[in-house]
Amino acid sequence: MSQRRHQIKMGRIQLRHRWGWLVVGALILVSLSVQAHEVRPGYIDITETAPELFDIKWKQPVRAGQEGVRGLGLRPVFPTNCAPHGEARMVRRPGVLVERFELQCAGGLVGQVLGIEGLRRTITDVFVSLKPFEGEMITTRLTPEQPAITLGATNQSVWTYFSLGVEHLLLGIDHILFIIGLALVAHNFRRLFWVVTAFTLAHSITLALSVFELVRVPAAAIEVIIALSIIYVALDIGRGDDRSLLSRYPQLIAFLFGLVHGFGFAGVLAEIGLPRGDVALALALFNMGLEVGQLGVVCAMGAVAFVSIRLGAARYRASFYEATSIAMGGIATFWVLSRTATILS
Repeated sequence: MSQRRHQIKMGRIQLRHRWGWLVVGALILVSLSVQAHEVRPGYIDITETAPELFDIKWKQPVRAGQEGVRGLGLRPVFPTNCAPHGEARMVRRPGVLVERFELQCAGGLVGQVLGIEGLRRTITDVFVSLKPFEGEMITTRLTPEQPAITLGATNQSVWTYFSLGVEHLLLGIDHILFIIGLALVAHNFRRLFWVVTAFTLAHSITLALSVFELVRVPAAAIEVIIALSIIYVALDIGRGDDRSLLSRYPQLIAFLFGLVHGFGFAGVLAEIGLPRGDVALALALFNMGLEVGQLGVVCAMGAVAFVSIRLGAARYRASFYEATSIAMGGIATFWVLSRTATILS
């Protein structure tokens, strides 16, 4: 009888590992798919330096690992009353392609149509900021569903940064995995509240420090450390050791790694910039959007946990934790290797 029980136990363990590796494979495929389709926003900063003379800064995201300066193949389409003034300058920065040029636009740009060619083929958005020589700043947002807009017809103002924060959190698989890991370690909602609070406080601090350029950290190195933080949490979940440092002091670990994730959140703002004159408000709205997205992830996990308990899935908790640990660790290891290779290339 004992031999039979041993065989059943070993069979269950093998089944857990098979499921775990299936999840790893699925997550890697999802990761590759996300990396192949950019979700980071583009940004057009337009400043009227003299009447009818405009300085243009056009930033577009670049696919991970892509060589050259083609970016996503997006191209701003300005109205016909605009003509080039001087030569364009182009530079490649980590994750973004920046082009600077000047336009002479008879009659100005307010009331004219601006569009982005190729935007319909992507899943990214483009933020537009127009600072007239006289008058208030105009900010708007172009999407694949609306790739052209009349400047001045609608002014979304800095509130667009709130939606950007929500989207950045919900589309950031690495940040979501880390939050999921923290939730699994916390075990109960009271402890989870303090863990999430510590994480929020920490990334808010470094986000502000980075945006106001008080601290500068290489973005590529931050991405590697974020992936390593996921591996650390995944290993702890797999061990299931209540005496581990993360299990005993989850708030402290969440705070320390939250400082790193804050620099990661700042990366998207560095790419598109912040509206002049409304930097503090835009930053606050972006951070609020991050928290709303983060709260959404936690609530979704709570709903799944509630349904699972009602269905009697609590007895499979150990198997779930093991599979989750393998999946998180596998995908994070993939990120570490790919991101490190990008730095070294």
